[in-house]
Amino acid sequence: MNRSTLLRAAVAAAGVSLLAACGGNASADGEEKKPSSAGSTPSATAAFTVTHVGGPTAVLEIAGQRILIDPTFDAPKKYKSGMSKIKGPAFGPEKLGKIDAVLLSHDQHDDNLDGKGRELLKDMPVVFSTPGAHKRLGDHITPMKSWEERELKSAGSTIKVTAVPALHGPDGVDRGADGEVTGFVLSGKGVPITYISGDNASVKVAKQVGDRIKKDIGAIDTAILFAGAARTPAILDNAPLTLTSKNAALVAKDLNPRKVVPIHTDSWDIYSEDIKSLVKAFEEQGVDGKLVDLEPAGEKKNLA
Repeated sequence: MNRSTLLRAAVAAAGVSLLAACGGNASADGEEKKPSSAGSTPSATAAFTVTHVGGPTAVLEIAGQRILIDPTFDAPKKYKSGMSKIKGPAFGPEKLGKIDAVLLSHDQHDDNLDGKGRELLKDMPVVFSTPGAHKRLGDHITPMKSWEERELKSAGSTIKVTAVPALHGPDGVDRGADGEVTGFVLSGKGVPITYISGDNASVKVAKQVGDRIKKDIGAIDTAILFAGAARTPAILDNAPLTLTSKNAALVAKDLNPRKVVPIHTDSWDIYSEDIKSLVKAFEEQGVDGKLVDLEPAGEKKNLA
């Protein structure tokens, strides 16, 4: 059974349409939560879509702006780091179209920023990433520390970008500069509050982010979770460096977003878990109805 069939079956079992519009988030006790004035659930006519390119790379269309996440556009190859890309992107940079900004979780690892991705950054109007990425890549990177805020302005909207903590390994580890990563939260008037986890492996960190965002901005509408339980023998004795399937499901259960977009589960040889295990874990936690089916890669999916 392929990935698309698995996700469709999971959602059908929950009796929830992946493309159904929703006027608000439901709390654990079933009470409807009202959207915050700082962000809102998308209306039926709002443009709110995601296109999965492969691995951690996706294009998010939100509030009239197009945002690229962790660009990786190389063909399959083996890297000096030892990891291998085993599947190429759904399409190349030439088919991206206009991009208003790039959200780069980190630059140190090929699976989040490969060769063609690095070339692409130089032509992007705005790239938000870590302070370390700014030092290594140059002044075309806008550095953001955790909880720092920036604005993306267009003729029709202003999106507030908040950098949020992420832990590139198990709770309690300190990987120093090599493990410096960031997540992001998007919000603003008419903007569905969207959490992008980056290469975070910690349920605890995600919960802390969710609690603060709920308090300061509002309930998270959509969570884009980097999963796949990435592992490599060279780092932390093969410990998971991104969310395991179980932990991704626990994050979804705790944050209770309306939709969950799973990425970072394919195209590289470092993932120890796949979409099948992700669907199973979400079913076990009773949150499989939140999953967005991204198959086939390269197809735009409606999040409204």
